[in-house]
Amino acid sequence: MTVSNNWLGPAEGSHMVVAGGCGGIGVELVKQALLNRIEVIVLDLPTSITDERKLPGVTYIGFDAGDENSIKQAVQAVSKQWSRVDSFVFLCGYPILPRRNLSEVSLKQWNDLIAVNLTSAYLLSTALLPLLEQSTSASIVTVASSLGYQVMPGMGAYATSKAGLVGLTKALAMENAPRIRVNAVAPGAVDTEFLAGGTGHDAAETGRTWFDSMSDKYVASIPLGRVATPDDITGPIFFLAGKGSCYMTGQVLHLNGGRMTP
Repeated sequence: MTVSNNWLGPAEGSHMVVAGGCGGIGVELVKQALLNRIEVIVLDLPTSITDERKLPGVTYIGFDAGDENSIKQAVQAVSKQWSRVDSFVFLCGYPILPRRNLSEVSLKQWNDLIAVNLTSAYLLSTALLPLLEQSTSASIVTVASSLGYQVMPGMGAYATSKAGLVGLTKALAMENAPRIRVNAVAPGAVDTEFLAGGTGHDAAETGRTWFDSMSDKYVASIPLGRVATPDDITGPIFFLAGKGSCYMTGQVLHLNGGRMTP
């Protein structure tokens, strides 16, 4: 991707914080941000911040999205680097694999997943508000999921967390307008390590075979005829974070190749 006069994303020199920036979508997002001369701070698990995922010129802060104190420390570290944040992208999240019905999800598994996928979005967003309020064009973009709208059997806990994230996005949008815009994207399946449980977490026993075994049927249900790649998702994220969407808040962009049209 090259810099274009048609760029609708954040302005050159703007400050972007990406939580979960070492995952498949996150790495691509950070690469494109750098190409467009956006300054980036990435928050992610220390185990996810590996040499092959780190990019020159980016500040990486290790934190645990499931731990409130760790989140506070991460935001404090951001505030020491910058006096303002122009955009915050929330990409944290993981599924419980192998898939299982809700009746087979333990309370600990449920609480751990909700803490990372939903509660951390609340804690990070609210903690970053003072820095976002210093920007003249502040925005938050959360990454939800089509599973929050069309639940797949065995993915109920993940679907619940993502449906909750949509509700949180809308609440933040209403409470912080007009100074801070808050929107979401809701992707379908994206061809990343997430399909095997995500980065930074123990890989599922079955890896991504649960998805590969049904991928032909899944792809057949997508009008555009393929599973998404990370750059299918990053473009809409930049759009929501930037000037091209300056009259949008509290909205969800559905990125599923036409498989679902809510």
